[in-house]
Amino acid sequence: MQRFSFVYLLFLVVTALAQSDFEALLELKKGIEKDPSGKVLDSWDSKTLASDGCPKNWFGIICSEGHVTSITLNDLGLVGNFSFPVIAGLKLLRNLSISSNQLTGTIFNIGSIRSLELLDISVNAFHGVIPSSIANLKDLVLLNLSSNNFEGTFPSGFSNLKRLKYIDFRSNGFSGDIMNLLSQLDSVVHVDLSSNQLSGSLDLGLGSSGFVSSIQYLNISQNLVVGELFAHDGMPYFDSLEVLDASNNQLVGTIPSFNFIVSLRILRLRNNRLSGSLPEALLQESSMILSELDLSLNQLEGPVGSITSSTLRKLNISSNKLSGSLPYRIEHCAVIDLSNNMVSGDLSRIQGWGNYVEVIELSSNSLTGTLPNQTSQFLRLTTFKVSNNKLQGVLPEILGTYPELKVVDLSLNRLNGSLLPSFFMSTKLTALNLSGNNFTGSIPLQGIKNMPSVSSAENLSLVTLDLSYNSLTGSLPPEISKFHSLEVLNVSNNKLEGSIPDSLPNELRGFNVSFNNLSGAVPDNLRGFPDSSFHPGNSLLKFGSFPLSPKGSSNLNLNAHRPQLKPVTRIALIVGLVGGAAIIAFVCVMIYYRNSWQETMSQDLKRNNGKETVPQGEYSLSHTSAPFRSKDSSSSSFSFHQELLSSTKKASSYDHGNSSFVLNDPKYLGHLESTRRDEGLASPLPILSSSNASPSKNQFPFESSSALKVRSPDKLAGDLHLFDGSLALTADELSRAPAEIIGRSCHGTLYKATLDSGNVLAIKWLKEGIAKGKKEFAREVKKLGCIKHPNLVSLQGYYWGPKEHEKLIISNYINAPCLAFYLQETEPRKPPPLSRDERLRVAIDVSRCLNYLHNERAIPHGNLKSTNILLEPPNLTARLTDYSLHRILTSAGTAEQVLNAGALGYRPPEFASSSKPCPSLKSDVYAFGVILMELLTGKSSGEIVSGSTGMVDLTDWVGLLASENRAGDCFDPMILERDTQRTLDAMLQVALRCILPAQERPDMKSVYEDLSEIVLGKGKQKGL
Repeated sequence: MQRFSFVYLLFLVVTALAQSDFEALLELKKGIEKDPSGKVLDSWDSKTLASDGCPKNWFGIICSEGHVTSITLNDLGLVGNFSFPVIAGLKLLRNLSISSNQLTGTIFNIGSIRSLELLDISVNAFHGVIPSSIANLKDLVLLNLSSNNFEGTFPSGFSNLKRLKYIDFRSNGFSGDIMNLLSQLDSVVHVDLSSNQLSGSLDLGLGSSGFVSSIQYLNISQNLVVGELFAHDGMPYFDSLEVLDASNNQLVGTIPSFNFIVSLRILRLRNNRLSGSLPEALLQESSMILSELDLSLNQLEGPVGSITSSTLRKLNISSNKLSGSLPYRIEHCAVIDLSNNMVSGDLSRIQGWGNYVEVIELSSNSLTGTLPNQTSQFLRLTTFKVSNNKLQGVLPEILGTYPELKVVDLSLNRLNGSLLPSFFMSTKLTALNLSGNNFTGSIPLQGIKNMPSVSSAENLSLVTLDLSYNSLTGSLPPEISKFHSLEVLNVSNNKLEGSIPDSLPNELRGFNVSFNNLSGAVPDNLRGFPDSSFHPGNSLLKFGSFPLSPKGSSNLNLNAHRPQLKPVTRIALIVGLVGGAAIIAFVCVMIYYRNSWQETMSQDLKRNNGKETVPQGEYSLSHTSAPFRSKDSSSSSFSFHQELLSSTKKASSYDHGNSSFVLNDPKYLGHLESTRRDEGLASPLPILSSSNASPSKNQFPFESSSALKVRSPDKLAGDLHLFDGSLALTADELSRAPAEIIGRSCHGTLYKATLDSGNVLAIKWLKEGIAKGKKEFAREVKKLGCIKHPNLVSLQGYYWGPKEHEKLIISNYINAPCLAFYLQETEPRKPPPLSRDERLRVAIDVSRCLNYLHNERAIPHGNLKSTNILLEPPNLTARLTDYSLHRILTSAGTAEQVLNAGALGYRPPEFASSSKPCPSLKSDVYAFGVILMELLTGKSSGEIVSGSTGMVDLTDWVGLLASENRAGDCFDPMILERDTQRTLDAMLQVALRCILPAQERPDMKSVYEDLSEIVLGKGKQKGL
């Protein structure tokens, strides 16, 4: 009887436990809002229980003896809230794997599930921090929280997880010192912390012996790690390390030789600030088994040397400062990328490279000689890129015989002779770029007729063909229509004649035949491309009785054939509508800035009770009220502010309250400049920095009108964060730094601050109310701090004060005038006008930087204008400022930035129809097109120009002249010479493409490439 009672009691306990697990799963099911496959919502049925109380045939559930031991719901597209408190009672749960869904929630209660061995919630939308209760999971082996929205620092409990082997925290928002986690790990083998905001340095000393001995895979890329690699204790003796990826950080110093890490297979240190020479041990035959080495985008110098390692398969040392000749040997290396360096010498050295090579990338160096004609061993070669060098001679026949060749880029060299017919009969070649050379003769497609089964789309695989900027003659062969996969065709800037073939592929995304002598009718399927695809040049082309498709036409193209209206009437109507809209927009903007100015000044006067004294913190540079000290703290800020107030009052009575117009008065500008010089403040004209107002009379009021709302705290008592370990700075030092106001913008006021060390910084004091909350602000500004490029003025840090208006952004000070200062007329004009070559070089620099932001970082600049482009002497290198600040602004702050861009003429048309316009890659392209027009015309983007049909803005004026084939009339006379017309015409075509409707605008990569080709074309005009 007693045995029966015990068994019965045990049965009741087990049943109760099973019932608890069962109810927990049903409660969890309630949080699932969407289940596209229906596998969970359909199978998790309360009526389907097994005899032991376990759920029967429930998808993803494993149950043992009445207890749930595993939940596996990966990649089901589930949407909803996953409640960890609900499953906290699953006492025997060992496996929880719910990756690749759209589930939300926090993991605050995760420590209650002490039996967990595997936890994978990756690729979801979980948020919050890692709780300290994680220390309770002492059986945990695998922890994957990657690709979620977690943030905060790491708790101290990881040192208790002795069985933990696998950690993946990539693609979150974790912050703090990276060693706070790594120093706790003892026997882990795999750690991925990439794409977070972790800082500090990588110091794996004696306290990390267990980690050093066990780790096999370590990825800390895309963070904010600074300092030297293993600086304090030297290179650790890693026993098992196979993969080390520290790319995209801020590491400095030289690269260790890694001599004693015999297990290392992959080493990636891309995009840091590493300097010195390339360690020979990494390329030489040794006990190492290194198979991949990526040291690109650093500052390495010196020669490359021979590659004798028998294990190295991938080598990327591009975008450094490496010099010398090409290596004689590369052994078994399959991928070698030495592009964007200073390598010189004869290209013929590649004849000694082995049969294993698949990718050769040597673009943008100083290589000379001819293409080798004796290199028959490249049987595996798929990619051959040697663009932008100094190669000469003809194309060797053997180049077209490599059986696996898919991509060939020989552009921007000095090659000549005829094109190879074998290129066009290849069944493997997908991309061929021979642009920017001196090739002559016809396009050899006649051999295609004799190819077997040529009608089959699989036979010819060419997708991209660029033959532009050569001297090709003859016609555009009809056989080109046989390339059924062709998406991009560019034969512009040649000497082609005849008609455009019918039946070109409908899949064409890019098409350009401009600057040729083509004639005849344009095929119907090509009329969707913009006019710039056909003109200038080709004056005998006919478009039949139909205009170009509106989707491909610029807003400025007024040549559409509409029989119901005469051309003069049509132009007058369009110009009238555009002019009316521009006037209305201009009046609205002026009213907005007038009210903003008056409101600010009214608040200032109220705070002063009507007295002409300086409000504390309002433009005050005194010791007691600002974070910076004026060079003459006794009187300078007072007299400057008093002069501003009194001048504003005079303007109010003269201009009926429109006080912003006072800044248009040359006398006032001259007096203000003199006052600032006398008082030790920066002049607004010679020192034009990132946010400084343009000297243009049309831009100055909009650039400065809102800056009066910036106020300073009594003392910097908040958080100062620096991104670069090379900058030593405290809040106290910044507080007492002498400062000068050097500019104002819609974001706030810009100061030049001189530190005790003599270093000079640019400090942007943000206006009150335009920045996001602290967490989001910090996360975004740290991401911006990671962005480094030779043509960017990078951010160095930020300060977040205890009061709403105390937000500073810190960057290096560049003592250089802005582009607007060189282009626009000032009295007197300080520097000589920019030459044609200098303007083209500026355009190249800016487009290169935007291409990097768009394609390497996937973010727009968002505030591109001529006052945000500094020209650094002595070579007038363009440096972009104020990049991507919209990411740290509130919606109101972004709206004000967009409004400012509209007032200055840089806002794209599509923003007018958007309720909440936001900077985008396409809006950057539009703004760059306006910059190009400023470079070509010497006029301001916001300038109202007198045209033949009335007053129009710059883009309309240039477009009208171009549509009337009078483009030469818009060019700045300072650069218009006999041999410059073709270069200027080509630049203008790029500009016109940039301001096309959004869906038709090119991307920055193609814009940068087009401008690079113009450079080559210019050289050819000079006979180079």
